[in-house]
Amino acid sequence: MTAQTSATGRAARLRPDDVLRYLAATGWRRGRDYGRGQIWELDPPVGTANPLPYEVLVPLDQRLRDYPLRMTDLLETVAGIEQRDAESVLGDLDLRWADVLYIRLNEFTLADLAPALTGLRDLALAAARAVDSRHAWDFVRRADVGTSRTGVPVLTVRTALTPDEGEPLERKVTRTMYEAVLGAFGAAIGDSESQAYFPIVNGYRSTRPTLAREVCAALARIGGRSRSGYELRFTWSPDVPFKGDQAVFEFTPQVLTEVARAARELRDLR
Repeated sequence: MTAQTSATGRAARLRPDDVLRYLAATGWRRGRDYGRGQIWELDPPVGTANPLPYEVLVPLDQRLRDYPLRMTDLLETVAGIEQRDAESVLGDLDLRWADVLYIRLNEFTLADLAPALTGLRDLALAAARAVDSRHAWDFVRRADVGTSRTGVPVLTVRTALTPDEGEPLERKVTRTMYEAVLGAFGAAIGDSESQAYFPIVNGYRSTRPTLAREVCAALARIGGRSRSGYELRFTWSPDVPFKGDQAVFEFTPQVLTEVARAARELRDLR
């Protein structure tokens, strides 16, 4: 069996929801409905000779007779745009038993990339320590970090989940990370219900000060010295259902200023 044949077979098993969340997180936008599918579009990089957007058709019904062919066409198109081989792209599209965190930076220079990667590591490490301090670094080492090649400045952190009867350990970490980010973001924008978690106003003390301090510092670090802002998006493996109150967080320069201030306040409380 050739590598191309293998990729085609795996493409036929891709789930529409997994493909849609990857496209949404990496700069594609929904264009129009097309039968039992959707057309998604991606603007080419600035300066490209042909300014027309790229298009892919996402089949939404796996029972369709031509579903394998349509999904294979999508895979090959995305691989061509990202200038990667099909097998490599499959690793990002096939999200079975995986939670993925996406960071879309407003600026994407080397000076911005280095602190963003450090902040991502610290964010994952803080959550892992809160769940299982002895194996926190093991979790960080196993996380798969990548970058989008569509011209959109996106970093990805993919966490494979170990099938279990209850909540997988890895999901406990990604859920803790999500809850901490939700608390930090809510407090930074003035949500009073978040103050029990992050003491930004009214003198509230955090119920988990170490986690709160480390998460605030990590979120501020992701923004770099310029604090130009970024979007942070959580996506959850459908094999381990999870419904959060919010999945996308827009860390504007103003929000990052508040988060950095919270990190300093939490440090002073020690």
